Amino acid sequence: MRRIRILSSLILAIVFTARAEAQTPSDAEIREILIDRIDKYHDGVGIVVGVIDPGGRRIISYGTIGVTDARPVGGDTLYEIGSITKIFTALILSDMVERKEVALTDPVAKYLPIGAKMPPRRRQTDHALRSGHTPLGPATHAI
Repeated sequence: MRRIRILSSLILAIVFTARAEAQTPSDAEIREILIDRIDKYHDGVGIVVGVIDPGGRRIISYGTIGVTDARPVGGDTLYEIGSITKIFTALILSDMVERKEVALTDPVAKYLPIGAKMPPRRRQTDHALRSGHTPLGPATHAI
């Protein structure tokens, strides 16, 4: 069930991002989507959506913190983000590759702060990280 809630939130974020170039949905439209997700489809108990568009920043929320916690969610609600950061990292990396700010064949060490070092046992590239072949992942050969 947790994966469904995260997926629903991610889909909303992607839909709003894709529509940003056209017209951003109104607060009322976003709230209706949240109401459907929570009350109709039971995809969670509370969802908060942040929108950044040419008109500024806004936060739309609906629902409660938990099944047994009736406090309403809002812009200051803390959520456990779990593995969803990998998706955002991949989206940002893809965008940076498109803009030629990085290359998938670049060594990760190229982007580390001064003094930070990669483990000497293998060289990692963005491509290896993107494909899941990290020092703890399934790859056993040097890249």
